[in-house]
Amino acid sequence: MKKCRDTLDVWIDSGCSHAAVLDAHPQLHAPADLYLEATDQHRGWFQSSLMLSVGYRGFAPYKTVMTHGFVVDKDKKKISKSDAAKSGKPTDAAHFYNQYGADIVRLWVSSVDWQNEVPFGEDLFKQVAEPYRRLRNTLRILLGNLDGFQPVENPEYTLLDRWILERLHEVVSECRKAYDAYEFRKVFNSLNQFCTADLSAIYIDATKDRMYCDATHSRRRRASQAAMHEIFTSIAKLLAPILAYTADEAWEHASFTTGTIHEQDFPVPNPDFASGEATKQATRLFEIKYAIQTAIESRIQAKEFTRNNEADVSLTIPASDAALLEMLNNREFATEFFIIAGLTASVGESLTATARKTDLPLCPRCRKHEPILESGLCERCDAV
Repeated sequence: MKKCRDTLDVWIDSGCSHAAVLDAHPQLHAPADLYLEATDQHRGWFQSSLMLSVGYRGFAPYKTVMTHGFVVDKDKKKISKSDAAKSGKPTDAAHFYNQYGADIVRLWVSSVDWQNEVPFGEDLFKQVAEPYRRLRNTLRILLGNLDGFQPVENPEYTLLDRWILERLHEVVSECRKAYDAYEFRKVFNSLNQFCTADLSAIYIDATKDRMYCDATHSRRRRASQAAMHEIFTSIAKLLAPILAYTADEAWEHASFTTGTIHEQDFPVPNPDFASGEATKQATRLFEIKYAIQTAIESRIQAKEFTRNNEADVSLTIPASDAALLEMLNNREFATEFFIIAGLTASVGESLTATARKTDLPLCPRCRKHEPILESGLCERCDAV
């Protein structure tokens, strides 16, 4: 052991670190953009840095201070390195990114409320693996659907396309504000909800028929590709600070991108989809879809048929929804939006729906129930 005489005072030494670091490297600047430490540093490093910088520079050493809570176990007991070593539980980040991957660790960090006590444990990394797989799978499906993508001027967007792009407008706005406020949990929740509930469960499910079975140059398919292109580029960029490797890998595999995603700017909300008009229509149509689905489920349980796309639906809507009547009786729209075989809508006193098995035969190519031509295919498939 050798007595050290180089330290004047631990808080003075740490408090002048801004001068030792920022002044020694020309690529850096003073004040620093951010100081990050736990809540116990309000009377420690944050304060000593402030006092010494004001005395030395005349201003604070930082533009922003961000304090996080302590990491705790499932019993909300503070986890320290010494206690963890005694119990044999690893706390080193290397253990977790070697076992689960760096992006899983980063996603876990983004999913917790860092301003309060942060729960930590092996089970939490296993739990966050599921939303990671969903996000990664969403990027994979979008890339598959964008195979052969060619930009088109003024795409003829359907209601579904406009709705998902309006939702994207909201998500981009929410995420940019959340990043500015260091609210990474809001970014995680917003992107996870969008990819799971809106994109995968509704939009991709409803448009897969046009993506797989329409002619490659059809207006609907090209409109969907244009929408998916905007969605992919936006969510990949928004995910990049969190899923650094996954987002860059997806960006690299896209045929329409160059360089690395980490050289790109964040997306900006598209003003063309700020009105919310499609969302208002779609919201009511989703309520109608629920009534239709309820009618279909009762017939499936009665074993009249086994799948949604076998259902021929009779729908009555109230007079307040009369503006939707033409759209609902449009066969191309209704069979895609509701994923059914047919729909007949009329105006009545209230919203009611009944379902029966369709009389239309099954097209062997698209697997939809449609009138069949002499070729043995439906009109759409025969023309492809």
